[in-house]
Amino acid sequence: MTRHQLSWWVVTVSGLLACAATVGWWSARPAPDTDPADARAAALADGRADLVALSSADGAAASGSLDNWLNATTGSLHDGLQRGSASSLAGLSSSGTDARGSVTAAALTALDPHGGTATLLATLSVQVSATGTTAQTQQRGLQAQLVRTGTGWKISALTTVSGDPSSGDPSSGDPSSGSTASGGSS
Repeated sequence: MTRHQLSWWVVTVSGLLACAATVGWWSARPAPDTDPADARAAALADGRADLVALSSADGAAASGSLDNWLNATTGSLHDGLQRGSASSLAGLSSSGTDARGSVTAAALTALDPHGGTATLLATLSVQVSATGTTAQTQQRGLQAQLVRTGTGWKISALTTVSGDPSSGDPSSGDPSSGSTASGGSS
């Protein structure tokens, strides 16, 4: 074998090894939706937005509030809100309830980016008023189970972990008026 042939052989083998290494690296890297850092950031951002939607209501635009609740949920929590939609809309419209929620702190306590599940702990401040009443601010601590869907992370279950136990009727089906909403994961 001549020196020229040996050089071409080394270049060819080196090129094949570089291609194999590139293919191996490319296939081993996490998919964008399962990369732990990206999944954590997306779950936290979506979970915060979903909690704001679930803790806010506008008695003058009750159907819009219900749409926001449904867009923020999945699984049996979503199904329960949908089943109770007629009574939720009627109660919200007749009371003139207005609630504005904001997340004051939030953190993920569990994340499974490959399984598409996460647990979010958050504190909320919710300002609630109804026609003819003085606005009151309620503080709530919540644990939300999140599930990744085709349209982002959604809440599949919601549990109160602290707060004012007299802040509402948890069985009302209206997440802005109760201290607990529950549902299983999908």
